[in-house]
Amino acid sequence: MHSTDKVYSDLDDASIAALDINQPHRIVDVAIVEADAQGYVKSYIILPSTIYDAASGTLVDIGVQHPYSQQIPGLVNLSLQRGKAGIFGPGKNLWPNVHIDDVADLYLLIFDKILPNNGNLDSLGPGHGASGYYFGENGEHALYSVGKAIAQAMYDLGKTDTTEPVSFTEEEVRNFPPPVIMALGSNSRCKADRARSLGWKPTRTTEDMLSSVKDEVARLVDHIAK
Repeated sequence: MHSTDKVYSDLDDASIAALDINQPHRIVDVAIVEADAQGYVKSYIILPSTIYDAASGTLVDIGVQHPYSQQIPGLVNLSLQRGKAGIFGPGKNLWPNVHIDDVADLYLLIFDKILPNNGNLDSLGPGHGASGYYFGENGEHALYSVGKAIAQAMYDLGKTDTTEPVSFTEEEVRNFPPPVIMALGSNSRCKADRARSLGWKPTRTTEDMLSSVKDEVARLVDHIAK
């Protein structure tokens, strides 16, 4: 897969509104924004990108909250199953990323700003409805770099014989469900301009995301062994 030059800003209402209804999640977003336009709710839609690292806290401890994301663990699982880290094509496709704690901070920031006792509603509050999309990102990565990190971690654990990712074959791709291809073989580029305009200041970077892959691989290797 190759990269794209198209980068969406969460301040670009027109480009977001022009997205096809068949895009993932779009039909739900449109319904929510329409409810805002008709006065039923004030909607604030947060769209995180590739979330990484594990959640922690009481809800995780009691088993109510799932602590892990899907994209990177999903790619690790596919890689462990085939014995080689996998990528789609040359892995040039790009995705943004955000640490789970940073995206949690974004939810809290917006929630605090829309509370009535903060005096932030209506014209003084953050954008809502069609102007109420908030991206969560703090950098982007090529899927090759994730595959490379997985390959190195697998090699260090004795789970593969190469430190380079190997492209999925056409036969493998044919057997993948569409959500897997969408999440790991597509491009998704964005800038969280609206989110940052509210004062959101994410601190974890793409380098942190790539460093987290080693622990993710080790966790799943242990899980498979149990």
